[in-house]
Amino acid sequence: MTTDSGVLYRTAIGLICCNMLAMSMIIVGAGNLQNCPMQVGIEIYLLGSGITVVLTSIIGVIIQRKINKKFAQPVDRRFYNITLNITALIINFAWSVPGGYWVFSNMVPNFVDTSAPDFCHKDSYFLSLWTCVITWLVALTLLYHWYSLDRAILRNEIMTYSQDDSRDEVQT
Repeated sequence: MTTDSGVLYRTAIGLICCNMLAMSMIIVGAGNLQNCPMQVGIEIYLLGSGITVVLTSIIGVIIQRKINKKFAQPVDRRFYNITLNITALIINFAWSVPGGYWVFSNMVPNFVDTSAPDFCHKDSYFLSLWTCVITWLVALTLLYHWYSLDRAILRNEIMTYSQDDSRDEVQT
């Protein structure tokens, strides 16, 4: 297996896993839409965030295919890839801001008494809690690594494909 196909497989597996989580968010959010009187926004967060992840994945794959057809060299695609990834990250991260408020504003809901005003369905609450935490961690990690990678490229610690080609031409 070459490096390019390894990246392709890892990307496909990552997209499948993210979309499986998004589908579970949609199912739990839609199924329990009226089961959290403590904070109605929790189910809205699950539903909206799940739909947003699925849509940005589908649209991202379509746009990525168009970018790959238009630009043959990976260096030429760099700006468009970064723009696409940051746009998808911002759109998905935008759902985490109200979702985080809705989840963390009421930290100890009642999971037993369905008639209590502070009741929230346990699955909805914990799925939204962990999804929000994971989204923030992934977003911060990606931003750190993108920044580190960009700094390394600017310092010429990591060569791009065009730099490798130009060095091979000089040596021959």
